[in-house]
Amino acid sequence: MSAQSRQAGPDALVEELVRGVALRCYAERPHSVVELLERALATSADDVLLVDPAAGTTTTYDGFARLVEGAACTLLDCGLAPGDRVAVLARNGLEAAVAIWACARAGLVHLGIPVDSPPARVAALLELTGAALLLVQPVLASSAPVTDVPVEDATDVLLGREIAWRYGEALPDQDTTYSLIPTSGTTGHPKAVQVTGRMSGHAAAFYVRTLGLTARDRTAIHLPFAWVSGHVTQLAPAMLSGGSAVTMATFSAPQLCQVAVDHGVTWLDVVPSIWELLLRTEHFALPGLAGVRLAVFGGAPAAPGTLDRVRARLPQLRLFDVYALSETCAPVTCLPDVDALRRPGSVGSPAPYAEVRLVSSDGQDVARGEPGEVWVRSPAVTPGYWGASAPVTDDGWLRTGDLGRMDAEGYLSVGGRAVDLIIRGGVNVYPAEVERALLGTGLLTDAVAVGVPSAVTGHNVAAAVVARAGTTVDLHVLQAAVRTALGAHAVPRPLRVVDGLPRNANGKVDRAQVLAVLTS
Repeated sequence: MSAQSRQAGPDALVEELVRGVALRCYAERPHSVVELLERALATSADDVLLVDPAAGTTTTYDGFARLVEGAACTLLDCGLAPGDRVAVLARNGLEAAVAIWACARAGLVHLGIPVDSPPARVAALLELTGAALLLVQPVLASSAPVTDVPVEDATDVLLGREIAWRYGEALPDQDTTYSLIPTSGTTGHPKAVQVTGRMSGHAAAFYVRTLGLTARDRTAIHLPFAWVSGHVTQLAPAMLSGGSAVTMATFSAPQLCQVAVDHGVTWLDVVPSIWELLLRTEHFALPGLAGVRLAVFGGAPAAPGTLDRVRARLPQLRLFDVYALSETCAPVTCLPDVDALRRPGSVGSPAPYAEVRLVSSDGQDVARGEPGEVWVRSPAVTPGYWGASAPVTDDGWLRTGDLGRMDAEGYLSVGGRAVDLIIRGGVNVYPAEVERALLGTGLLTDAVAVGVPSAVTGHNVAAAVVARAGTTVDLHVLQAAVRTALGAHAVPRPLRVVDGLPRNANGKVDRAQVLAVLTS
């Protein structure tokens, strides 16, 4: 069901019913990754889609479609039925990309497993999703658990057969789940976010329009296909624009720079921790990277000063800070480079299709400028976790668990997870604000604040920090900075300088490990 478009052109919005709720949607968008590929074949069949340096292959749109069609038929020949889950353990590359599109083409559900997963984690994901088949690249065989699930060679199944694209075959429904994104959130237990064509279609349309991507653009995919980043944030937008992508089986900052030079990369998707790694690389500079004109980043705040150093190295680079979750796929908000200097600490204003509320613990909307939990409503919100519902209200609002503030003009700042909130003597202390005050001294490259249990105050503030190279840090100076910015109740004690902060596979700080270090 749709209503009249709210505006003309590629950004036109219509109202559609999504699980019974009327939501703003892009009028022009692909409804599935299969439709996206079929559209691209009409204009770009002989153009390069994927470059896989590890395998030494270059694949055109037509070549990719032939592999997808062949793999889809092979999977169905294995006795799988529409809706069955296919788990894939493969490094970034041609196989990983074909797996997603082939599952969607065959009506199966793709489950990408992070390649650093130990066998026990793989087994837990197989059990959680009831996977009917596990495809494993031979090089990753040691990560495969002993399991009753049939195991096949990923390369044989995914690349062993080519069939010309069969036009006229039914395309997937836009609200059918075609992929699962593993995540643990704050619980530590595996969950699998359902991804639909409506979700990935909005993401692709957003990135193409916001970044102005064209057929001349090429991205380097180093973040895993098992995350949203690989296929939703990068390959789908590249395909929608008629562009191309280089896949990286492994990541290092020097390698990413070299790939960008060797293959004419024009845009990147990174998590903020990668900026620091790139800044330590002498090749992250002009003239070698003069062709890299755009970068999207998100997932965590960038340390103050980091982006200034990035801009100094690559002044031509336009930066886009996005706030998104696995549960939304498409960005909720975006802060373009032109707004960054006047909106420090913000993650931008809502995307055209997204609505954002800040809600108190008793479920009431908070005033502008006041903190609250971020609630999101958009057509890109997941229908749920596999086998479980997502924290979505009856009227379509996703409770993100993130704390934030929204200013008078509708720009959002995110202050960390609600579960990470520190309540000291009845006073709320937001870890992100403590971290921002510490990093604002210019003496540090990283900082994290956590709550340490106290019999007197409930919790005390503690922090671990990483000093900038060649800098001797006076802890009293850091504590004074927090006291000045936030008050005495927020001053971290203990405060410890460490060599580096522990991070998970998503690049986010592991606060449980930090707490263990600070209390040991």
